[in-house]
Amino acid sequence: MPKPITSLLDQTLPFASSARSDNGQLEPDFTEAYNTWKGDDNPVTRGALLTKVRPVIDSAIHSYGGSGGPTVQGQAKLMAMKAFGSYDPSKGSMRTHLLSQLRGLQRVAAQSNQIISIPERVALDRNHLTATADSLRDDLGRDPSDMELAARTGLSLKRINHIRQSHSGVNTGSILDDEGEVYDPASTIPGAQNNADSWAEMVYYDLPDIDRKIMEHSLGLRGAKILSGGELAANLGLSQGAISQRKARIQQLLDEQFEIDPFGGR
Repeated sequence: MPKPITSLLDQTLPFASSARSDNGQLEPDFTEAYNTWKGDDNPVTRGALLTKVRPVIDSAIHSYGGSGGPTVQGQAKLMAMKAFGSYDPSKGSMRTHLLSQLRGLQRVAAQSNQIISIPERVALDRNHLTATADSLRDDLGRDPSDMELAARTGLSLKRINHIRQSHSGVNTGSILDDEGEVYDPASTIPGAQNNADSWAEMVYYDLPDIDRKIMEHSLGLRGAKILSGGELAANLGLSQGAISQRKARIQQLLDEQFEIDPFGGR
């Protein structure tokens, strides 16, 4: 009668006694480093164990960590060191345990990508804005106003302002005359700058597109570069006299704010 298969394992044979070591399912490649660290947890033994399991960490970064930038790599090491403390060789392999614990890299990578994606979205919107401005310039024979850009791109005026502010300063408050001298629109009362800004926006919305463009480059609205009357004339295909007249009309509309007292009278 054949012996049971289990009885064929002679416990005196070397391979039989090593079939299951004291470290259970811990991989032989990690055994020495793990046991050394377990006996004396210090920076040296911890670093040696991290070096041994580095292929597993790299695999987890590739699977869970997206592009695996510095933030993800740093967090992967911290998570691996924490995983060493919770590892039980009798319950599974080190590789399986590490891969399970390092799944948290998905969250780390998502947060890291969100931080990166914000400027990337601004860059994409800026490219879209620039390309649209070029296209409208060809169609109109002049620089488009922000309202025309907003209508064509689908971006709000607030978004256009944010895109421009992301890489250049914003100039506001003064209009250049035809000789390049600066003069200020009438000042509002202290603490009422928001009222002045709101009034300027109301004036802006009611203007024709060419006058909007003049106002943008006269006041530096939404990060627009302040241009002289001559530069505006060249960009818009108008005479400097026409630019001057339009500026005067815009200024008159801006000044009308101060003909209305705070209580709604005149």
